[in-house]
Amino acid sequence: MSKRPLVSLIDDDEWLTAQYVRLLESGGFEARSVTHALDGIDAIDRLRPSVIVLDMFMPGPNGMVLLHEIRSHSDLAQIPIILCTNSASDLDPKSIAAYGVRAILDKTTMKPEDVLTKVRALT
Repeated sequence: MSKRPLVSLIDDDEWLTAQYVRLLESGGFEARSVTHALDGIDAIDRLRPSVIVLDMFMPGPNGMVLLHEIRSHSDLAQIPIILCTNSASDLDPKSIAAYGVRAILDKTTMKPEDVLTKVRALT
């Protein structure tokens, strides 16, 4: 039996993240979540996910700090990242792509199923 692709979710909204985990697991993925950027880098380093779903605004270090940290490790920099944020309209897709961001979802207009669709497209 083949191993299911792993998705790391890093978002301080525990209820929303639980919805993403449920959707991803029902869609054939393994999903793990953390609520803090510092825990996120540890999880990414330990788990080596196929895709990262990242919120930009969290208590403590934000998503941009985590993007810089991921990019500084050559073995992690190749993991595709989906930003899922309330500030999607403030982000320049071209400049953020340098950090491994392959998609940006706007939490104010998206449906939770959009996360599954984007993850499928990147795996």
